[in-house]
Amino acid sequence: MFYVGLSVQPGREDVAAAFAAHAPQARLRWGALDDDCAGAVFLELHRNASEFPFALHATNLAGGDDYELGLAIARTLSLALRCRSVCDGTRHGPGRAPGWCVVWDQGRAYLGDDYNSLFYDDSPELSAEQRAQLGPVRLLHRLDL
Repeated sequence: MFYVGLSVQPGREDVAAAFAAHAPQARLRWGALDDDCAGAVFLELHRNASEFPFALHATNLAGGDDYELGLAIARTLSLALRCRSVCDGTRHGPGRAPGWCVVWDQGRAYLGDDYNSLFYDDSPELSAEQRAQLGPVRLLHRLDL
């Protein structure tokens, strides 16, 4: 499973083109998991209260490395939609902490820290005061990817 946060709403055709470029063998299925899962990638688009208001969640049953596929899809969508995107960056941070992310800005990669961010930490259980303490994903430095 992997995620890609986006600053603009992607169309299904944009998502399909990104997967065609990086996982051409995958059958894309929009919606929750079901019994027809051989070679499928199940996709759901959720709203997010952050600077990345659209979060694409992918459950990859087609094989391959979810981390690398997430990076490629996030970069491709950033370029195609001329927007910012965010994805898992745990392999690029100085440690294996889950708060590392990669932020793509029209194809340029940055290491980000999404702890205490609206993107990562917002939840319905938070009070208004707790939510007000959250901010944007912090960019740390440029990555050469």
